[in-house]
Amino acid sequence: MKRGIVAVIVSLLLFLPLVAGATLKCPAKAPAEKAVCRLEGNGTGKLYLKSVDGIPARGYTIILRHGHHESVSTKYQHDPAKLPAEVIFWADNALKNVVDFYVGSTSDWLLLNREHTFVFELVMENGSKETFEKKIFLVSTPNWNDLREDLVDLLRGAFILWVILSVFWGIAEWWRNRDFMRFMEIARLSLSSTALLIVAMFSLSDFRPITFGIPYYYFGTGDKLWGDIVVWWGIWALTTLIPLYSFVYLRVTPDLRHIAHQEFISKLKKQKLTDCSGLAWFIAPLALVSGALDSEIEVLLLMFLVIALAVFTHHILKTIKPEGVLFVNLAITGLLTLKYRPDFAFVVFLVVLLFVVYVIQKKCFKRFTTEKERLIAEIEERVAKIEGAGR
Repeated sequence: MKRGIVAVIVSLLLFLPLVAGATLKCPAKAPAEKAVCRLEGNGTGKLYLKSVDGIPARGYTIILRHGHHESVSTKYQHDPAKLPAEVIFWADNALKNVVDFYVGSTSDWLLLNREHTFVFELVMENGSKETFEKKIFLVSTPNWNDLREDLVDLLRGAFILWVILSVFWGIAEWWRNRDFMRFMEIARLSLSSTALLIVAMFSLSDFRPITFGIPYYYFGTGDKLWGDIVVWWGIWALTTLIPLYSFVYLRVTPDLRHIAHQEFISKLKKQKLTDCSGLAWFIAPLALVSGALDSEIEVLLLMFLVIALAVFTHHILKTIKPEGVLFVNLAITGLLTLKYRPDFAFVVFLVVLLFVVYVIQKKCFKRFTTEKERLIAEIEERVAKIEGAGR
């Protein structure tokens, strides 16, 4: 009886595909565009790429070669392959697809020349699984010339747009403020306002190589990629908001003077500073980590929160002061740092931008308060003189 049981077990071991003991051997350093690994074992199975630096894979291509037969494994296609097999893996493409999904288009070489972690899963025909975690230093040649050309083209396009927009904006400003502002004041206001708006507009789509790629190239590490992405979303939001906050600062005086010129003292007294809360930036990383990007309803709720923060700017700054806003922002930064463990350089970048926001807010609130009080006093004095003369 015992001999029969032993015979059955031996027979099963001989005929069942083996996955126990399967190994995936990858080089410690490999060309980024084509890493070649070796998958050892017996039987037939499918190979999946599960994650890149701890982030779920978004797209990839793997060729498994057994003799003269090739099988393909991609995000949407997984052909079975016989083991052992040679594994040809386009690592740079897998990494870039992850970063492009969360950050946007960035030159792939800015993400390389460092170690990245790839997690593979092998699923055999009998349903058994093996997981392999491989750290590979991906080697690539920097291409600063292409990046420089892209930035030059970006600046050229921004300059042309700035000139065109400044002309039309200047005409509109002159028509609106010609009675109480000199031509040179209007010209300076138009040029600076349009420049700030163009910077904000371009930062939404075209500044990723500067704000994410270059800091990551010099200071980033593979095992902290997700933390860098989370913090970068705050950086990205601030690179858009800071020009807009600066725009609000420039508009304070002319907008208040425009109301005062119309002698609407009641309207002038009701004016509140808006669009400079200093807190809206954290909505961006919150949207990312909460999964709200996959839900239109949650995105709308976050947008309403952004609008509410903008509308209540005056009350926020009057209640907790710019120093209070800075404290809240630094506390949020600390929480993000503790939870997501980004590279230190990204945290420093974020903190510097938050101090820039603090300076702009302080100046903006002071200018608004001072200019409003001055204009109200001027109008009241003028009205008092007119009433006195009438008596």
